[in-house]
Amino acid sequence: MHRNTYVVLAALAAATALGTTATAGAATGGAATAPTPAAPTAATATAATAAAAAPQRGADFNGDGYGDIAVWAPDTPGPRSANGGYLAPDAGGVSVVYGSPAGLRRDGATLLTQDTPGIPGDLTANARWGNPAGRGELDGDGHTDLVVRTPEGYLVLWGSPQGITGASTLVAAPTALPAPGTPSTGVAVADVTGDGTADIVAAGSTTRDGVRTYGVRLLAGPVSRTTGKPASTTFTGTGLLHPTVVHAGDMTGDGVAEVVAATKDPAKPAGLVLRHTGAGLFPVGTATAGPGGAFGDLNKDGYPDFVGGDGGALNGSAPRSGGRISVTYGGPHGVGTTLPAREFSQDSPGVPGKDEPYDRFGQSLAVTDTDRDGYADIVIGAAGEDPSGQPGAGSVTVLRGGPKGVTTTGARVVTQGTAGVPSTSEATDLFGWSVLAADTDGDGAAEVLVGGPGEDTYSGRVWILRTGPAGLTGTGATSLYSRALGGPTAHLHFGHQLTG
Repeated sequence: MHRNTYVVLAALAAATALGTTATAGAATGGAATAPTPAAPTAATATAATAAAAAPQRGADFNGDGYGDIAVWAPDTPGPRSANGGYLAPDAGGVSVVYGSPAGLRRDGATLLTQDTPGIPGDLTANARWGNPAGRGELDGDGHTDLVVRTPEGYLVLWGSPQGITGASTLVAAPTALPAPGTPSTGVAVADVTGDGTADIVAAGSTTRDGVRTYGVRLLAGPVSRTTGKPASTTFTGTGLLHPTVVHAGDMTGDGVAEVVAATKDPAKPAGLVLRHTGAGLFPVGTATAGPGGAFGDLNKDGYPDFVGGDGGALNGSAPRSGGRISVTYGGPHGVGTTLPAREFSQDSPGVPGKDEPYDRFGQSLAVTDTDRDGYADIVIGAAGEDPSGQPGAGSVTVLRGGPKGVTTTGARVVTQGTAGVPSTSEATDLFGWSVLAADTDGDGAAEVLVGGPGEDTYSGRVWILRTGPAGLTGTGATSLYSRALGGPTAHLHFGHQLTG
């Protein structure tokens, strides 16, 4: 896609910065080294293989056994005023949609804003409140909680039998947070310490005697509903690496998440893989990524792998490419040694399309078994692609997993022009700006959800695509948009970010 067709996309990016999940990359100097953790036993490895192959149910905010999702619409306005306009334009909001035997239910969805009882603060124009940092069981009650980043800290929206209701607790951040509306790539939520409750991990820094040290801050769960105080707070320096993005997910197959921390600087795309031991976080390897990231077992060896994407990270005022993804294989100690890391772009043999600036290939990522062969596959968003000559209409590409890891054999592309996918590919729809894999109907196979915040003149939409033996398909696809869920309509950028 050429620069002269990207004017509208650039304007959107300026209005609402990327909200995708984070990533990371390779080495730096000065970081501590860890004692080598013990390898998993044969029984543990067998259990890990089964767990790695299990479908992703997703978040379960109401505890009914079906996957639920949260959809960020950063430009959600406040209620209508007496003259018919909207109060607090671009105040921001999150829609929570619940799963069921029939999939995501349009009835019962909840729109959460700062006007919702229990949520602190007041509706503020241009606040773009509701940027999801992640989800997890932060108090161990069996209900998934949603973490939203605010200027004051991390707001935990507590799950319950009624789902997300507005009941919330602020976890004060020990370091300054980015301005509202900026990416959540510097925050991840997962069980890093292995105690069964989720933790909050954030890129940050600390200053002592006038010297600033950069690294990763761990706010360990459980989090007190009363005080918002985490069980503990620790900071781990990362030497010469100044991380701005983090991602957390299991790479050892033991059910405990590793942390991948990196910088978005295109000149320094490398970062660290960190693993928690009794003494804290320690580097156990390197990986490369950008603002997109996801985990899954691509070669079915029992060790989930990390996939990072840079989306064509900016180099000055222009992207260095249309985007690329990097695959780092997991192993018993974090980063595996059996298969070397690999990198793919749309110029790689067998990958559909062509590497062009502003394609945003790899900006968003999901990893799930789309063809039910037991190997996880990579779903790659490319919101800037121009299918049918429509600039910024967007697409998603699937690269399959196999015994030797990622393969380009059988790669496929899905757009709004694919048979069965609702609507049509139009300029600046941004189909693929966000992607998510979650089993919302309990059938044991994940659906692929695709956000297009530019659809319908930036009102936004989320598509639900089915998976099956033939792979990702448009057959039976459905979509969600704010009005169908009982929310407002115009210029919301609904689908800017998906969490579940």
